[in-house]
Amino acid sequence: MNTILITGAGSGIGAAAAHRLAQHEGVRLILMGRRLEPLQAVQAALPSSGRHVVASVDVSDAEALVAWLDGAEAGLDAHPLVGVFANAGVGGPNTWGKDDRWEEIIRINLTGTYNTLMACGPHLKKSDGVTHALVTSSVLARFGVPGQTAYVASKTGLMGLVRSLAVEWSPEGVMVNALCPGWVETEMAQNSIQAMADGQGISYEASKAQQEALLPAGRVSRPDEMAQWVDFLFSGLAEGDNRPRVETFTGQGLDVNSGSWMG
Repeated sequence: MNTILITGAGSGIGAAAAHRLAQHEGVRLILMGRRLEPLQAVQAALPSSGRHVVASVDVSDAEALVAWLDGAEAGLDAHPLVGVFANAGVGGPNTWGKDDRWEEIIRINLTGTYNTLMACGPHLKKSDGVTHALVTSSVLARFGVPGQTAYVASKTGLMGLVRSLAVEWSPEGVMVNALCPGWVETEMAQNSIQAMADGQGISYEASKAQQEALLPAGRVSRPDEMAQWVDFLFSGLAEGDNRPRVETFTGQGLDVNSGSWMG
């Protein structure tokens, strides 16, 4: 039984990825996040839920993260770590001043992802065959928007992290990539659309329609659509999975964003 770690697994894209990956019988998931109850709810809904593990760990706490992964509960000696989906993150605006969220957003999105990859790196490298690290960046790593300097900077920084680690780790068999979603039907996106609606004095539905009108695909994506790309990159990682592993795709950003960026 091989292990895949998902951070931010309690909701949204992380939860959808858990449901998708759990369909493979030879995979054991570690569902990690700050809040235990959402993780337990996701775990309970998975097939063979007893083989999966939940972990209430804040990825911005590097020492706690390393200690947990090295501990008995992680079980990585018996069930090797072959993939990590570093998906934990927060969104929203920030403004300069005493209530600026810059430090919070950078700490969770960028530093937290860095901590996750660095803590997982030694475990990924000692597993047999090619292994994978995937981070959730954003289409906003491709262009800027007003009022979200911290979020845009954090997601752009993740692309630099991916490229650097891809050069460093891929010769050792660890492929490193990023998923770059646009609008996805998640609580984070809904909060952002509601904030725009409030600013314009219009309804949520009208604000969402405005955003969808800008997208060539004509609609926002669903979390399960993101999950299928996670599953694609993690092909062959489950024990007994007869799909070929993705062995040379590294240092890339997968732009799955309804056509909002075509670079």
